Amino acid sequence: MIPRRQFMGGLVLASGALAACKKIEGDGAQSGISGAAVGGAILSATDLEDALVGSSYLGTGGGGSLSEARELIAADLAAGHTFTAISVDDLADDARVACPYGLASLAPISDAMQAKLDASENRVDEPVQLAFETLEKHLDTKFAGVILGEIGPLSLAEGLSIAARLGVPALDADTVGRAVPEINQHSVKVAGIPLTPIGAATPFGDEMVVKTLGDPTRAEDVLRAVAEASQACGVADSPITGAQAKQDGTLVTGSLTLARSIGSAVREAKAAGTDPIEAARAAGDGYLLFTGTVADFEWRDEDGFLQGELTLAGTGEFTGQSFTTDVKNEHLVARRDGAVIATCPDLISVIDLETHDGVVNPGYTRGQAVAVLGFKSDPLWRTDGGLAVFSPRYFGYELDYRPIEELVRR
Repeated sequence: MIPRRQFMGGLVLASGALAACKKIEGDGAQSGISGAAVGGAILSATDLEDALVGSSYLGTGGGGSLSEARELIAADLAAGHTFTAISVDDLADDARVACPYGLASLAPISDAMQAKLDASENRVDEPVQLAFETLEKHLDTKFAGVILGEIGPLSLAEGLSIAARLGVPALDADTVGRAVPEINQHSVKVAGIPLTPIGAATPFGDEMVVKTLGDPTRAEDVLRAVAEASQACGVADSPITGAQAKQDGTLVTGSLTLARSIGSAVREAKAAGTDPIEAARAAGDGYLLFTGTVADFEWRDEDGFLQGELTLAGTGEFTGQSFTTDVKNEHLVARRDGAVIATCPDLISVIDLETHDGVVNPGYTRGQAVAVLGFKSDPLWRTDGGLAVFSPRYFGYELDYRPIEELVRR
């Protein structure tokens, strides 16, 4: 299968468009750059950086590269794009919004596929944006905003970037509250609202619309097939109304603000010489699950997913203990000394202790000093409908879901 919401950053970066971009430093007032507005507040460039760092904590090892996310936002700011965001409550009931994201195989692009792409006369460097525009044309409407696909560094950056380039706001909301492996972990779908019609586009310039699905789970299969045939596929789904977006359980609201809060706490702690990990834990109302060094890891590409296991050796208060996480793109199950300490849908995030950024899978080195934080999932994933597609048993583990707060107390 194809990783859910792995955005097209690689294709954009390959075009060379970001090669000359510099890291944005300082705030928007100092640089003359406008940021994004959340609930009426204007975000500076520093605030946008905070959101990206915070999303690396919430991304649970997925959601794409933080460095690529930074480059993408820097490029858009340098190009003069204005980022805006609104709360779900600010949407008009009859307005429509949609969720753009990308699907891509983890396998390296073959020489034959690269040659075919290079020779394409209709090559598209931003298929996610094209998919969004294709869906607009199909519905003969202008979307009032962009639903963020998930909270992870490149995922967040891509959603914000598409909104900025199209001149519409991003919602302070997403469909997960974290990063996830599959389209099936999608709040709109769990809420019983059709994802269709779905716009899709490929790097070859193919545009298509999926009008209906015989079964909602077919979205993963149909779009996977398109991505496998084209190396990547831009998608825009869930063209919902403002009234639907406001219904409890349709979206994870406030997730952009949460990412920003965690990133801000990390930045301020670093500046003050205090503990950034503890600051992030407190900002996200989370739990310190482990500190240690990377002892071993094993990765494989299985049906387009990154699967494997990460093993840590304890340090500090965890000296003499071991910690493992099972990965399917994201960290799904964590064990400390063999006992389960956290599982999906709750968040398990590994943080580098030198940079204090979240580590994207599989970007580890042996001996790397890390901490592991756990956070509670959004309540919608703890419902029967949420657990049906996001529990350990859904992914094949012989484990029942238990909330992280119960496992930590145990």
